[in-house]
Amino acid sequence: MGISRLKYSRLRLTKVERGGFFMLLLLMFSLIILETRPSSTDLGMVELNSEEVQAWLLTYDSLESAQRKRRNKIFPFNPNFISPAKADRLGLTAEEFRRFQEFRSSGNWINTTEDFQRVTGVSQIWMKQYASLFKFPDFLKEKTSALQQSQNKIFLSQANEQQLMRIKGIGPVMARRIIRARDQWGGIGSEHELMLIHGLNTSLVDALMRDFLYDQKLITPRNINKLFPVDLAELPGIDFALTKRIWEFVRLRQGLQSLEELHFLEEIQPRLFEVIQLYLYAMKN
Repeated sequence: MGISRLKYSRLRLTKVERGGFFMLLLLMFSLIILETRPSSTDLGMVELNSEEVQAWLLTYDSLESAQRKRRNKIFPFNPNFISPAKADRLGLTAEEFRRFQEFRSSGNWINTTEDFQRVTGVSQIWMKQYASLFKFPDFLKEKTSALQQSQNKIFLSQANEQQLMRIKGIGPVMARRIIRARDQWGGIGSEHELMLIHGLNTSLVDALMRDFLYDQKLITPRNINKLFPVDLAELPGIDFALTKRIWEFVRLRQGLQSLEELHFLEEIQPRLFEVIQLYLYAMKN
């Protein structure tokens, strides 16, 4: 005989009770999952003492050290043109740099390493470290003016078109370019400036300098961050369009920390940059 209808109905669960039962089961399963799940702090842990991490740290330190040495490396330079920033990198004292500035502002030139030490008063230890980097212009290596005349050499600023055309490979067009450039730049003081003239190559420059001398120009480097377009236009090899580009570039960066930043301008070719270094330096106040 089966269970009576009354007893059977008492064993059945109501809708609310069934919902509560399933909620209880869901809660229990959730608790079980939470208890068995790995701790989040264990995920993504990096063992700092592992061989991989130590190898990466050594590589990073090596790269950082190489970049630091590259930034601090001093390349050969003309000791007649030392900016305040350059003096600081070279370790010149304020008194040594003041002596150098006074000597150069009076129109005198440093022709030898001995001249530099005599003028500035730097120590022998300093000379041993930096004198080998001195790079003197060709015109400072020439002999006295009397000897220059005896060798029938004249300065480029004194040459006329006919005299320039005596050089094999230089015709009237090239001669006029040289004269126009030297008049616009206030003379041609180095090979770097001469090479800016369109059409001149190394062999022609060598041929020119067998008969002529570079002009002795007194150059006082100026801070590019304080110049106006009219000042930049005075530099050799810089036309009006490039003057505007450089000035806008400097303003956009709110001043340059180093002249090397000019390499971001594609118009600044290596030959032009060598000339710019003679006339400008970069230093933020």
